[in-house]
Parts: sequence; structure tokens; C-alpha cells
Amino acid sequence: MWRIVILVILVFILFAPIYSELFHRFTERDSYYSHGFIIPFLSFYLVWRKRKVLKNITPQPCIWGLIYLIFSLLVYLISLVLKINFLSYFSLPLVIFSIVLYLGGRKITREIIFPIVFLIFMLPLPSVVIIGIAFHLKILAAKSAVFLVKLLGMEVIREGSTIYYPGGYLLVGDPCSGIRSLIAFLALGAFFTQFMQSNWIKKFILFVSSIFIAFFSNVVRVIFLLLVSYIYGKEVALGFIHDFSGIMVFILGFLGLWGISKLLRCRLVIESI
Repeated sequence: MWRIVILVILVFILFAPIYSELFHRFTERDSYYSHGFIIPFLSFYLVWRKRKVLKNITPQPCIWGLIYLIFSLLVYLISLVLKINFLSYFSLPLVIFSIVLYLGGRKITREIIFPIVFLIFMLPLPSVVIIGIAFHLKILAAKSAVFLVKLLGMEVIREGSTIYYPGGYLLVGDPCSGIRSLIAFLALGAFFTQFMQSNWIKKFILFVSSIFIAFFSNVVRVIFLLLVSYIYGKEVALGFIHDFSGIMVFILGFLGLWGISKLLRCRLVIESI
């Protein structure tokens, strides 16, 4: 226990240089990682949920954990010196994995590998990757929204990510691209699978479906804003309604995940394992 406490303190101190940058990415305007603060707590909860299983496993330290730890620390230090932020972030779960393997052994590591991997969802991707994904997503969202509103009989024209309607237009910008909901729903979908009493195939289907649910929910949001803008004016659509529609996306997404779990006939188990 004392070795664990010392290592936790050392890791916390060692990774201090990345905390300010992570905090900035979590709190910046229109952040795609505002959910980052909650991920460590969810990860800890998943470990705590398995406390009964872990209590019955005898730790069997594995030397490979020490080797991985040295490698992970080298990656972290090199990325820190070269200012490769994503690698320095990614080194954190690698170091945690290595410590668990070194002190607890393979059986304990196997039981909590998911909570460790789950930490990846709080690590911001490089900005250039985010910009590229957001660009393609907003174009696809605009195309889908235009196709669907035309079925409703509304005359619209799309140029890039701008949708023109009689008397005005609506720009599908990066915040409405759906990348924020995509990242958040991937994390939510992965977290959701840990409460499903089912085989790995159904869990994988639920996780992958979170991608489509995130996209569909965002298209519904774009259509909603487009209709509000057409009927009441762009000023109304881009005010409170715009922020409210963001909440609507997550409600729709959660209901979508719940519905798919029911279609897959998965039993949800909340209590501790």
C-alpha cells in the first residue's frame, strides 16, 4: 500500500506540466472536451464498482510492468521536451497501466484495463485533427439537413456549410458540426457498455452506434435551428434556442443509446460487481 501511495504522488507531481494545458483545453470557448473533467471520476467509479472482484485477487507483480513504465516515462519526457502535447497526454494512461501491471499483475490489470483505457476520452486530439474532422462533419450535417428539409417541401440551397432559405441563411459552423457530441457520445457509449450484461458483440454494436446517434442528433439540431430561423428569424435561432438545442442533442443521444440497448435485449446492471 505504501508503494502505491508513493507512486501515485510521484505520478501526480511528474505530470504537473500538462495540467494547465489540459485545463485550458477543457475550459476554452466552444471546447470539444468540456466533459474531460468528469472522465477521471467515471474511470475511478468503474474501478470502485469492481472492488469485490479485486479484493479476491492476490497481487502478483509483473516485471513487464516495470519495463513498460520506463518506456512510458521516456515517451512522456521526450514529448514534453519536443512539445508534442498529445503524446504527453497519452503517456498518462500508459504510465497508470504500467504501474498497475507492475504492482498488481496480469489478473488485476485485466479487470481494470477498461477504466484505464477510458481515460483516453479526456485527452484532447491535436487541433489540426479536430479542425479536419469538424470541417467534414459540418459539410455532411449541412447536406443531410438540406436533403431532409427538402422532403418537407422547404426550398433551400446549400453552398458549403451555409444553408440558404427564402429570406435568409443559416451557417453550420464548427460548434454545430457535431464533433463535440461525437466525442462525448463515444465516451458515453463506451461507459454505457460496462453496465450491459451481454456478450462483447452487442457491446461493440452499442459503442459503434453512438457514432451514428451523435450524427443523427446533430442533424436534427441543424434542422430545428433552420426551421426556427426560417419562421422566427436568425436572431431568435442563434440566441437561447441555439444553446437549448445543444442540450436537446444530448437528451436525444441518451434516449438513442437506451433504445438500442433495448433492441439488443441487453440487461443493464447498475450494482457493484
